Amino acid sequence: MFPFTYSPTFEFPLSGDVRQGISPVFGYEIEGIPEVEAEVVTTVASYGKQLGKLTEAVLAVADKIGMEGKEVEDLRQIAKDVEAAKLRARDAARERAEKVAARAKKLAKLS
Repeated sequence: MFPFTYSPTFEFPLSGDVRQGISPVFGYEIEGIPEVEAEVVTTVASYGKQLGKLTEAVLAVADKIGMEGKEVEDLRQIAKDVEAAKLRARDAARERAEKVAARAKKLAKLS
């Protein structure tokens, strides 16, 4: 039997639970009602979804009225970059899923 009742626990960086929610914590420093802001972001649409819809609307109006300029081109480039990031994330998730499926098949053969 171990005679000491205290045993220190050491954790190295990234050795514990490293998942972190990215939902914002709303306090009194924002305009509006924090409870409403939190509900909108968590149940209606994330900031990214909201900005995406606004970007689509602005670019549609710019196309309709023939508006050109650096700001419109910058917004178009941002939209393209966001789409490229989504595709990279999708491809990475697909690759991870394929690796997990292959491992599951290999493990299934063991039983």
